[in-house]
Amino acid sequence: MVAVLAKEPGFIEVLVGRSPDDAQTLVIVQKWDSIGNARRALNSGKNRMDVWPVMSSAQDEPTMFETLFEFKDGFGTDFESVLNQN
Repeated sequence: MVAVLAKEPGFIEVLVGRSPDDAQTLVIVQKWDSIGNARRALNSGKNRMDVWPVMSSAQDEPTMFETLFEFKDGFGTDFESVLNQN
């Protein structure tokens, strides 16, 4: 799945984590340059065979979040929410 998504426009990285309380529970964090590119990549017909076997086992929770603040290399950056854009 990661190799397929990494070829898509706007892909930045994927992180995978495991819950220390439940070894069967994983979190997959995908970073994209925009929500639009993420949605296009995940819903693309050409990617469905690789993406949906993983996504179909996901818990029914919100799955996309936008970055509002990032602290990296000693600097903080605020990002404008797409909800505030017209």
